[in-house]
Amino acid sequence: MSVRLKRETIEAGSLLRAQPQQVTVEAETTLPGGLRDDVLLFYSEAQALPLSAEAAGGRVTVNGRVVFRALYAQGDLTRVRSAEEMKDFSRQLTAAAQETAARYEPVIEVTAVTAKVLSGRLLLRAEMNVSAEAEETHPVSAVTALEEENAQVLAETVSVQHTVGEGEAQGLIKGEFDLSQALQADEALMGCGEARVEDILGGANGRATVTGTIDLTVYHASRMPGHPLVSTQHSLPFEQQVPFSGEPGEVLSASVNVTDVAAALEEGENGTTLRVEVGIDARVQTLQEEKTEIVSDVFSDSGELLIPSGERMGFCVGHVNEHTAESGRLQLMLPEDAPRIQTVLAAFVQPVLAGCKQQGGKLQADMLLRATLIYMTEDSGIPVSYTSEEPARMVFSGELGENDTLTLSASRVEAAAVAGDRAEIRYVLSLRGRGARYRPVFVVTDVAEENAPASPASVSMYRVQGGEKMWDIMKRYRLSGESLKAFNEQLKEKAPGDTLPAGMEIIAYRR
Repeated sequence: MSVRLKRETIEAGSLLRAQPQQVTVEAETTLPGGLRDDVLLFYSEAQALPLSAEAAGGRVTVNGRVVFRALYAQGDLTRVRSAEEMKDFSRQLTAAAQETAARYEPVIEVTAVTAKVLSGRLLLRAEMNVSAEAEETHPVSAVTALEEENAQVLAETVSVQHTVGEGEAQGLIKGEFDLSQALQADEALMGCGEARVEDILGGANGRATVTGTIDLTVYHASRMPGHPLVSTQHSLPFEQQVPFSGEPGEVLSASVNVTDVAAALEEGENGTTLRVEVGIDARVQTLQEEKTEIVSDVFSDSGELLIPSGERMGFCVGHVNEHTAESGRLQLMLPEDAPRIQTVLAAFVQPVLAGCKQQGGKLQADMLLRATLIYMTEDSGIPVSYTSEEPARMVFSGELGENDTLTLSASRVEAAAVAGDRAEIRYVLSLRGRGARYRPVFVVTDVAEENAPASPASVSMYRVQGGEKMWDIMKRYRLSGESLKAFNEQLKEKAPGDTLPAGMEIIAYRR
């Protein structure tokens, strides 16, 4: 007689990651001066903007854009100028599965940036790690109950979290700030920003409102004697509506990235006004949690043997979309032959994540900090720059893990001279992470019957091994939980799924 099983289709899943590649993107721009003009490069950076990822035929095509920025002087070496150039790129990666309907998200990290001048052209180069990831789900016909008189069933409740709605929107956030006349700023050269999500509202009508603050730093050319470059820092609140498709869900999650900062100065009767337009990309995800009871093991305590079959599979039990930040500082030492510092004009910090590990509920990140200092010397009116790469370690709070997709960025960078050959740079490092938490569970998908050998009455004494559960003892001796507890007072409060202390002695009496 076949075993009577109750089944239910549930969604199992796993995280897919395309094989990462190191990608080099190059761009160039023509400088406005003459070919014979002297040029000094002070600083260069690159921002990677993931655009899309498309999976087909065992390949994932990642499309992205790199925005290059540089500060330099040309001809008149006492005046700082800026340059910006964009370059799109596309790269094919090997998918984690040959054929998959999963939707991949691109992941791009800039690891190095270089710039040089050749024949009146600024040549820019960015090295990046490019990958893509996706959450794959597949239906499983799981056994959820057995209708057998002698069956002992180990059931488990799994809380599965599904993405039921998604949306994305681009916005342009505008702001105005009054600048001090003492700065004598006459041109906004370059701006950068870091967005912090502070609240997510709505969701019931297919639209969510994300609010937060953008931390801005803007670099200006200045007429101030001895200060050809000055910087200002500002806080810009934002509010962005994001329409999404799907269901509202029980949990709302959002992330916002700054994609562009445009800045300009305007002179008025009351002084200088800085006008900024900040491009942002906002994404919203709505999540729903469902609880499902499955059978993870079964045996019979009498009669025919019940032989379960199945497989261990993952269930998404949670999603992480977190932004955490910590402040830090470093001492930048100049080499012996470098000009001595008189006045610090600006500093930049570019972090590259080298490795991480979880430590006591926090995340320890090892990184390389590319620090650039632009300063004035004691005997020249021409700015000087110095760049150094410094190893660093920082511990971040939050629910992020080492298997999440992590990106580092720096903001609120400030520097001051400590001596003629060193400066202290202060900064805020932001760690963004997203990921899905999967719990591996053995799921019974079928149960068969086999003839059982004769089982004479017996009494055994068993010593529990490390990591064994009460269920393991029950199954070893084909005893129900009630039968085992009848002769073992120490098991009265135990459930079949509880782990027992190693060395505990159990009496197994089988009639």
